[in-house]
Amino acid sequence: MFAFSPEGQAGERPHIVLINADDLGYGDLGCYGATKIKTPNIDRLAREGRRFTDAHTASAVCSPSRYGLMTGQFPCRRNFWGPLPFTSELTIRTDQPTVASVLKSAGYDTALVGKWHLGFGRGKTDWNKPLRPGPLELGFDYYFGMPTVNSGPPFVYVENHSVVDYDPEDPFVMGKKSVTQKFPEKGGYAAIGGAAKAHERYRDEYVGQTLAEKAVERIHEHFERDDGRPLFLYLATTNIHHPFTPHPRFKGTSDCGLYGDFVHELDWIVGEVLTALSDAGACENTLVIFTSDNGGMLHRTGQEAWKAGHRLNGDLLGFKFGAWEGGHRVPMIVRWPGKVPAGSESSALVSQIDLIRTFASISGATIPPGAVIDGVDQSAEFRGEATQPARDTLIISPNSPQHLTVRHGKWVYIPARDEGGFQGKKIGDHLLAGAAAHLLTEQVNSGVVNGKIRDKAPKAQLYDLDADPFQSSNVYDQYPDVVAKLAGLLKTQRADIPSTRRLGWINLKQPDSRPQPVGNAALRVPAGSSSRSASFDFESGQLAPWKIVEGEFGHLIGHRQTFFHNKGEWNKQGEFYLTTLEPSPNAPKGKDAQMGVVVSPLFIPEAGVMTFRVGGGMGRTTYAALCTADGKEVLYARGINSQQMQKAKWDLVPWAGKKMFIKVVDQSTSGWGHITLDNFQFDGKIMNEYPKGLQNPVKSPTPD
Repeated sequence: MFAFSPEGQAGERPHIVLINADDLGYGDLGCYGATKIKTPNIDRLAREGRRFTDAHTASAVCSPSRYGLMTGQFPCRRNFWGPLPFTSELTIRTDQPTVASVLKSAGYDTALVGKWHLGFGRGKTDWNKPLRPGPLELGFDYYFGMPTVNSGPPFVYVENHSVVDYDPEDPFVMGKKSVTQKFPEKGGYAAIGGAAKAHERYRDEYVGQTLAEKAVERIHEHFERDDGRPLFLYLATTNIHHPFTPHPRFKGTSDCGLYGDFVHELDWIVGEVLTALSDAGACENTLVIFTSDNGGMLHRTGQEAWKAGHRLNGDLLGFKFGAWEGGHRVPMIVRWPGKVPAGSESSALVSQIDLIRTFASISGATIPPGAVIDGVDQSAEFRGEATQPARDTLIISPNSPQHLTVRHGKWVYIPARDEGGFQGKKIGDHLLAGAAAHLLTEQVNSGVVNGKIRDKAPKAQLYDLDADPFQSSNVYDQYPDVVAKLAGLLKTQRADIPSTRRLGWINLKQPDSRPQPVGNAALRVPAGSSSRSASFDFESGQLAPWKIVEGEFGHLIGHRQTFFHNKGEWNKQGEFYLTTLEPSPNAPKGKDAQMGVVVSPLFIPEAGVMTFRVGGGMGRTTYAALCTADGKEVLYARGINSQQMQKAKWDLVPWAGKKMFIKVVDQSTSGWGHITLDNFQFDGKIMNEYPKGLQNPVKSPTPD
């Protein structure tokens, strides 16, 4: 795939160490203005290297951000918007250039230590089998780390293709409670269990130390081997993603609680890596890059840090997941003695997607001309030798596709209101963000008042970052020509977004994934005759003709008299509805313990729309999907963490005349880990057959 460039042979190729922190905000380091947190090792790196003040991730979200860093592509090219579930397949094609495969082609010894979160295998991940393809099929010679995210399952380590300490006599089991420690802001305990020895190996407060030791071990092994190859080490820490579990020796060491303590441990990890390079005598010929996968997150621990006087993203507006600057402008420090000017600073616009071409330039690797790479070569900017900017335009992907953002020169254009990230509405919410975050932060933005978007705010946003770096004033109405130009750039980029299934946590603001509410709780709606030729309204009080194809449900058909949330009407239709919430005398609001998959019979729709109602959770593992006969999911719907059902509709035109079915998935046992559905209405023919290749249906439960 790659050829070695003769230009790259002039001079010794450097070792490259890339450290990518998790959820570290622009204001979390001393060298970026933090006063409640001390980061002496990272600050020293900045003094000895070059600090970038306008560096960005490809996305404000972890998984698509890592995809952009690895591939040099805007994640929207892959229709990639949110964090991946633990069952996700590998999201990068094995024939796709990556930073690792580029450097491997140039003769590098390549290793990844730390967080992956880009999926494994093909199809749904089977944790009881070798996890391939994965990092090793994308150019890494070695991998050890956290396979997904430290806040979600499975809580294990993976080395190369295998779960560490995996015992085939004690396999992983979906829906079983795992043997793992419990901490605030950690979840999914009962999503996948078994594999007790592997789970026991993972101890939350020792993950940072374990990853540091593995990185140092890999450095020592490389230089002891002395086989002439340069080293590429990609260290992706779990610090400082929630849950906040610093090693005991770091607890209480900062002035802003566990948040700052976790940053202190991160700084120690960086120091261990730098010491290992120094001990190996490799500092002078090692390019070190330190950065973060997205901006800081205003979860409960972040809120406590804010109250203590710490500013996660400095004075930047916004937080992780969102389109405002705080979601994706991140620290970036580059050190390469004798090549990168020490103590220097750059205000050039750079992105992590630029690393792949920059590494190719430095190493002498040649990327095939046909490869789709959005990154540019920033090696001259790294050295402080650039005579003009390498880029003036950048596309940023927040969680919401509606908020796909373009940066052009000093201008940034967001084609919607708010920041398109999390939807917490009050102080203390784990998902606090967007306009609601202003209730705590008291930041100024012309479109926000009292934690809400102003009624008369413009429909989109334009900011002049030279004059207004903290995005206090939306000048959308003042510069229509600039808006038109940037909207045109976005239109061109949107044309490259594939129509394939979206990857990651499905965006909460899209019509097919977060239906808009009808209004307040409705009065009882009788089950009447429908003008549509086909329907699933569950008014028989039986699950049939739907079937369970995975898991075991003791309850699926609910009655309005036993709706488990204060017996409100909540926009139900008729007497019965489908719900994965389980009744319990010990839980007045019901239990979220059930997990599995339920499917409708096949049907052939006519052109038009399917209308229905949906309630319950909005998490990525509880949803309804419209599927083709071969099982491909094409449209989605979720609740909004409310028992009040929302009006929803799916456009069936692309699938008119084709065999389709509806799949209901519940793989969550955490809060709001259920989904409720009712009154599917459409025009078409319902068939007396089911999609092939599904697990054997089990007996359908009777209603309560």
